[in-house]
Amino acid sequence: MNRRLAALFTATLFSIGALSAKACGCFTPPDPSVPVVQAGERLLFSVANGQVTAHIQIQYAGSASEFGWLLPLPSEPQLELGTDELFNQLTAQTQPKYRLQRNFGSCGQRNLFSPTAAFGKGTDESLPPSPLVIEGSIGPYNYAVLKADSKQPMLDWLEQNHYFVPVGTDDVVGPYVHTGAFFLALKLKPSAKVGDLQPVVVHYASDLPMIPIVLSSVAAQKNMGIQVWVLGQGRAIPRNYYHTVLNDAAIDWLNSGANYNDVIIRATGEAPGHHTFVTEYAGTSKVMQKLLNPEGRFGSASELAAITDPAKYVAYLLQHGFGQPAPSQPGPFVQPAQLTSQELTILQRYIPFPTALTKDVTAPQYYSQLDYWLGSYRKQNPGIFAGYDFTLDSAALTVELEERVVNPTVAAGVLFDQYPYLTRLYTTLSPEDMTRDPVFSFNRDLPEVSNLHQATLDYQCGYLNRDSSTAPAVLTTEQGFVIHLPGGVSNAKVPPVSASRRIEMLREAGPPEVVTDNSRSIVMQLGAGGCSLGQSSVRGFLWALGLIALIALRRRG
Repeated sequence: MNRRLAALFTATLFSIGALSAKACGCFTPPDPSVPVVQAGERLLFSVANGQVTAHIQIQYAGSASEFGWLLPLPSEPQLELGTDELFNQLTAQTQPKYRLQRNFGSCGQRNLFSPTAAFGKGTDESLPPSPLVIEGSIGPYNYAVLKADSKQPMLDWLEQNHYFVPVGTDDVVGPYVHTGAFFLALKLKPSAKVGDLQPVVVHYASDLPMIPIVLSSVAAQKNMGIQVWVLGQGRAIPRNYYHTVLNDAAIDWLNSGANYNDVIIRATGEAPGHHTFVTEYAGTSKVMQKLLNPEGRFGSASELAAITDPAKYVAYLLQHGFGQPAPSQPGPFVQPAQLTSQELTILQRYIPFPTALTKDVTAPQYYSQLDYWLGSYRKQNPGIFAGYDFTLDSAALTVELEERVVNPTVAAGVLFDQYPYLTRLYTTLSPEDMTRDPVFSFNRDLPEVSNLHQATLDYQCGYLNRDSSTAPAVLTTEQGFVIHLPGGVSNAKVPPVSASRRIEMLREAGPPEVVTDNSRSIVMQLGAGGCSLGQSSVRGFLWALGLIALIALRRRG
């Protein structure tokens, strides 16, 4: 097992080094009011009737031969293919956004696994007992389900059958090995490339979802982001982790929350054991309804399979909801839709992308304008296309697109019709803090949490006679903190305040139990930095100081 650690492994995979764009397929246009957060793990859980369904996004950078993935499970699982678009849309619809409303003219302070495979048992009694329950293949993966009654037989089987096992696995796998436990192992098929990677959907019997984060410590990076969505009948909670309400005075409102992830990291460090989650969104699942599976999306498989002209085939894909909108760019020209990297990887096996063109055009550009490249450009430059066969097996291509794109996407979209409530939670963890596996449950008593946040910036009297960047201003956060900017916004800095406003314990019923409330100390921190709360908050604070003084006088008397 003395191999280079290049696999990612636990409930989802994260990259060693930079993420490979080939394994993502993201074309979501950027929103300037959305903080940029690159989570190492992204999962969506749904829970009903003792069954957990986990959609797991696999992110990996490295060679295909060194890709390996292990997932400990409490029961025998079933496996299906998932879709990256689910996570792209979830991210876009529930991402925290920090927006600033600017008011001019104020002269005062504002108030304030596979359906066709059967999972059976049975071994040849003449041979030593094997931990293997079943092995098979799905999409780009070969997989195996193994009994985890004993550690060494399982690790030996993985080694003998060429499943990549990262160095250090032996040290952390112990807590997941016990009678009745299982492991799911994945590897890429010999013919598959890293660009073929796509999410998986794992169904298993369990009362509550859990992330085996202890196992992640083998290949984790410092301050690794962990993003979790949970579907159910009410708001999801971290059952055995703390819960943090961020102090929004620590957010860089002037730059759309650009320091958001840093605030999360600091808030995690302020929680006991560095074990806490922040709720980024909690509310209706309608924000995701019909985004993945609108009526008529993907057209007709029979119509598509009958198209044998490559350019017309790709045009049909783009006209019927395959791919995603291209990134928005300044200027009057609207960029055409682009196919995802997963779809492009599939297309390249059926419709060649000539090597000579790669220096002049990207794969998304080539396939989105295939009529030009195989039309007039090919006529003018026949040598570039010499030796390539453009005969299209449209029937086989359609079958693969149905299996790997259409069916997973439609199935994911149906989830948001079945479950009324969606929760998004986020935290960051370093390897040394990965000592407890987070478990998630529900509390229907808790209020909704919006992902949209707004502060106000009021320019004070005299701004007309000055540059707006240096005019005095007052920033009022959503939580009611007021930050005075006498020198304007040009050189303003985020005040050095606590990242956590409150640290709580959330139970499965009732209101939060406050462990730490930093509200008063934040007031003091802001005051020390030339900042304060709004008028009503200031009056309350002064009233409290007056009460303390009165008590002191009475004692002296």
